[in-house]
Amino acid sequence: MKKLKITSVILLLVIGCATYSSKMELSRDLYYEGRYEEALASLSKLVDDSSNNDRYLFFLERGKINLALGEYDAAITDLRAAEERFSEIEATVSVGDLFKNILINPGHGEYQPESHEKILINSYLLLAYWLGGDREGAFVERKRIVGRLKQYLGNFSEEDRETLDVPFARYLAALLYEVEGLEEDAAIEYRQVDKLCPEVPRHDVNPRLTELALFIEAGRAPVKVSREIRGYLRKEGSDLVGFFTFPDGTPPIFFRTGVSPVISIDNPGVLFTFAFPDYVRQERLIYSCRVVIDGIEAGEAVPLDLIEETALSAFKKKLGMILLKSAFRTYVKTLAQTKLKKKGGGVVDILGKVLSAVDKADTRSWQTLPAEIDLYRMEVTAGSHEVYVKFIGEHGGVLGESEKVTFSLEKGKKQIVYIPGPV
Repeated sequence: MKKLKITSVILLLVIGCATYSSKMELSRDLYYEGRYEEALASLSKLVDDSSNNDRYLFFLERGKINLALGEYDAAITDLRAAEERFSEIEATVSVGDLFKNILINPGHGEYQPESHEKILINSYLLLAYWLGGDREGAFVERKRIVGRLKQYLGNFSEEDRETLDVPFARYLAALLYEVEGLEEDAAIEYRQVDKLCPEVPRHDVNPRLTELALFIEAGRAPVKVSREIRGYLRKEGSDLVGFFTFPDGTPPIFFRTGVSPVISIDNPGVLFTFAFPDYVRQERLIYSCRVVIDGIEAGEAVPLDLIEETALSAFKKKLGMILLKSAFRTYVKTLAQTKLKKKGGGVVDILGKVLSAVDKADTRSWQTLPAEIDLYRMEVTAGSHEVYVKFIGEHGGVLGESEKVTFSLEKGKKQIVYIPGPV
């Protein structure tokens, strides 16, 4: 009875462990509904309650919400803390840590962002510095963006560069080069954006023009879920017998090396779960963004950066290694389960099956990112202006409007306006 009680307690601990996505659900929904203050309160509680494994990912989420609220110093504090920690992990992670994360559970180590996410951290830091009035801080982030892009894309083929590049970061870098009067550097980055984003109007560098550059987020980033291929096998003489079940609900596949399978309760065999992450696209409501400046519809923004597609491309590139790690982890757990059964008897066997059956993949990801970032750029007169965005649905109807942003611009200067996170 005592052994059974211990087993039940461990089972409850394993099953009761909430995923990152489930923890983030409320904060994420509040953010995309534009209820930023409530989202911030919810996220701050998650930060306070978090373990070190997820803490800096929560900082990313909170920094993004602070940016949407216009709390630029707080956004910089959170995003900088995350950026510095991720850089430390990148520089110090050991072979032992990597092996432990593969062997035990990949979700039990600290979160390590994808390369394009690291570049986006610097991009949002650049925005926070610029919008907060710290031009020098923005120039420093511009330098970091350019360096990361070279590091990140340097070893990829031309085809991979085009699918994994971050044109939003490049455009910000080009714009700040232009502001600083570094025209050739700006032209290099604009040419790369032209190549990646044919819908974006070609921009001729002119630091003396008085201009507005409006960056608009649309849609939700894809969310990772755990997919499981469950299975059972046992050895009968020189044969293996068992079955696989799949996450899409298709009928299980039975197998036996030799004759048709016969499942025997006298030879219980081994259960296992082949768990791996998968991205799920989120519902898209907004299909275009119409810019209104000083009460007049000026035009429609164009897609600059399809962040959703970049995330899916990066995931696809790594999927083979992800599956290999998952298979290795499953193999080791299954082997351990078989060995323990011989030494520990029935209770250990049951516990092994339970732990194997609830195995989950690492489904953490930066969930307050948009599906895409749109751009609208226009020449304006010096003086005070008001700008906002109408969000247009699939059939052309207006679904809503952004908050109105007022700004004052000197002749020959450039203004960045950021519109966060509508669905």
